[in-house]
Amino acid sequence: MVKWLFFDLGGTVYDETFSDKQRIDRLIEKAQLDIAYDDFYAEMQKSAAEFAQSPFGAARKKLGIEENVPYSNEKEILYPNAVEVIRKLSEKYKLGIIANQPPNTAERLKNDGLYDLFQICLLSECVNLFKPDTAFFKRAFEETGCQPYEAVMIGDRLDNDVFPAKSVGMKTVRIVQGLYSVQRASRDEYAADYEIGKLEELLCLKF
Repeated sequence: MVKWLFFDLGGTVYDETFSDKQRIDRLIEKAQLDIAYDDFYAEMQKSAAEFAQSPFGAARKKLGIEENVPYSNEKEILYPNAVEVIRKLSEKYKLGIIANQPPNTAERLKNDGLYDLFQICLLSECVNLFKPDTAFFKRAFEETGCQPYEAVMIGDRLDNDVFPAKSVGMKTVRIVQGLYSVQRASRDEYAADYEIGKLEELLCLKF
């Protein structure tokens, strides 16, 4: 019996497209690069497909770019119907967050009307644990008393969300959207139990 749903945030609940574009545009301007946004983003997609931990960093390395620009979440927006979907799920399940995110994410969740829908919010920079480290997932079990077989991990990355969650005994849902939609499971360990195309489809799943 599934009791808990744990969510990733970036690429899952929040659309990172415009933040990625802002970062790439700033890098092109800073380094005075003779490269178009679309070409750099294509390199990021290739790196994401290769399971690079940071597709932006991997693309810079492939293109021989030494300059760097930090990621900013200021341009992230909620995916359509995110609040409505998560509210409906909270009526049936206990909800948690396991995400590689900075501390200011909690404030953003509050501003967007999401924070109170989650029983636990574990952010990497607050607990000094980062996916795909399975200790991050085990920390969630310790703090909630949830057993792995009672839990589902919902995320957009096969390498950061699906693989580590499956390895600790959780069920997994992959939302195929955003930058990491290009990832493909080459082994069963990376294949999600369920694949969906958008958040609303979570409401149709029977765990």
